[in-house]
Amino acid sequence: MDAQNKLSSVRRQPMVNWFHIGQLAKTAVRISISTFIGEQSDKRILQALSSTRKEFFDYTHYHKETGNKSISDFNHPRNEIWLDYISDTGDGFNPTYAVAYYSSNPGLDLSFGGKSYSTKRGEVLIFGGDEVYPTPSRENYRKRLVVPFETAFGDDKPEFRPHVFAIPGNHDWYDGLSAFTRLFCSDLNRRFAGWFTRQRRSYFALKLPGNWWLLGSDGQLQSDIDTPQIEYFRSVAERHMKEGDRVILCISQPNWIYAAKYKKFNEIYDESDLLYLQNEILSKKNIGVKVYLSGDLHHYRRHEEKHAKDPEAKVQKITAGGGGAFLHPTHDADVDEISEDFGIGKETKRHFNLKKSYPDVKKSRMLSFRDLLFLFLNPGFGIVTALFYLLTAWFVSSAIDLKNFENPTGFFDSLYLAIKFTFFAFLDNPLTAIWIALVLTAFIIFTDTHSKFYQYLAGFIHCCAHFSAIFYIGWGSVIFAVYLFKDHETLIFLFAMMMVFISGWIVGSTIMGVYLFVSQFFFGRHNDEAFSALKIQDYKNFLRLHISSDGDLTIFPVKIEKCPRNWRNRRENEKEKIKSFIVPADGSGAELIEEPVVLKRKKNSV
Repeated sequence: MDAQNKLSSVRRQPMVNWFHIGQLAKTAVRISISTFIGEQSDKRILQALSSTRKEFFDYTHYHKETGNKSISDFNHPRNEIWLDYISDTGDGFNPTYAVAYYSSNPGLDLSFGGKSYSTKRGEVLIFGGDEVYPTPSRENYRKRLVVPFETAFGDDKPEFRPHVFAIPGNHDWYDGLSAFTRLFCSDLNRRFAGWFTRQRRSYFALKLPGNWWLLGSDGQLQSDIDTPQIEYFRSVAERHMKEGDRVILCISQPNWIYAAKYKKFNEIYDESDLLYLQNEILSKKNIGVKVYLSGDLHHYRRHEEKHAKDPEAKVQKITAGGGGAFLHPTHDADVDEISEDFGIGKETKRHFNLKKSYPDVKKSRMLSFRDLLFLFLNPGFGIVTALFYLLTAWFVSSAIDLKNFENPTGFFDSLYLAIKFTFFAFLDNPLTAIWIALVLTAFIIFTDTHSKFYQYLAGFIHCCAHFSAIFYIGWGSVIFAVYLFKDHETLIFLFAMMMVFISGWIVGSTIMGVYLFVSQFFFGRHNDEAFSALKIQDYKNFLRLHISSDGDLTIFPVKIEKCPRNWRNRRENEKEKIKSFIVPADGSGAELIEEPVVLKRKKNSV
């Protein structure tokens, strides 16, 4: 399509409204179904059965197009390569297209500390997980992922068309991996926008120049590596890797962060699978994992090996989930130093220090105050609290005889009447007691923590805050209704319930915002809920990697601090320099988060 008409034809998707009642219901259903599917039918096993070859993909040479296919050109070796790593994308159009636009540019100049670096578009694009939000479907992938990247790639016709590989995250697994497989794994030469897809499984191995390999691992919903996947990597390592090779390992979750945060409670986020892959398969051939890449947490954090045996190539553990989804906080937990553990009480291997967070902790803390505006940021959620307040007040008021209701004469009189009416409501209507018990249970379950004590305490306090609000709102509504309508019982009831509904919408949403703020700011809990409610489009990131002809690996962490909100069609006189159909009209542009990270090749390595 001509660029002049492209902007009007692209439907720009808004950020997902996670607190809309319809979205809440859909997500709950999807999670329930996916959990069952994930436990009962593992798509990775079917992929392994349908593709029995332990194939890997060789990028030590170029590929050429024949017809509409990409085939290996073994007569055209390459001694360097550029890679792009993007994770957690496909949420709103503005952040997704911003990342797609800057990563798709054939060339991108990046600056940091007064220095400028010229980089090239990745000859291979790696999607690191959660390629679409909120749930996977052919339509959602098309609208929220394919269209932005298709538009960003534009009408570029490079000599060597780039390739794309993807590992799924938990959101990609919500349909049992069906839509993901159709898009990325169903054909060795399927087109994804301007890229070729090549994988047949949800995990893969890429041979790169300079004795580097890139392994993409699928941890499914339970953060585990299945047996066929282990055997696949074992086969590739034993048959094709050489002693001294180095590995970039891409996984869907930063298990090193979750292990540091939750290991004192249980072993759910234990790193045993990854360490088994590293120590029992790769290390036996003296193959080292030098870089761990992951998304899932929608920010940038880099940890570097402490007391490294090779100071010129320290092991890096990088979380880079800023591909387009809502922002996650960086002040949620103390991860200044983390270690590799085989579970509780087992041997500790290496230590890593936090070197950089983006956004920084101070900025992250400031952003969390926006939760106090929860009512205005998520107005649709109010219907949930409004109905909850209405039903609860209705149950209690059913035991009150409005004909004989008398206004309290003072504070102690109102307190006496409140206790009296509430007590008899429970005695006369057991359904009220059941309702209260169910609501309290729901609040306890909702509380985000691995500490049972904290879960019961925080859930109880949160529930009591709402019940207190319901009591005073209901009490005030009845007093006001009696004052207005006196002996008209029906009008008193209807007016009081209307007041409870409206007040419940406002007050209930406000209490939810305060709860999320307190939980996140002071205790580092409810990160997903607290920050998804903010719908922050800015502070996006992706990684650009370069393996040079001498085998050095350079990692360029790219940020887009302020994503564009306004876009325009590419002008006719820009076609030679800009290939994307739509270009930003505002925003901060792309810059480096920190100085490029360099892992040098050992002098004596082959």
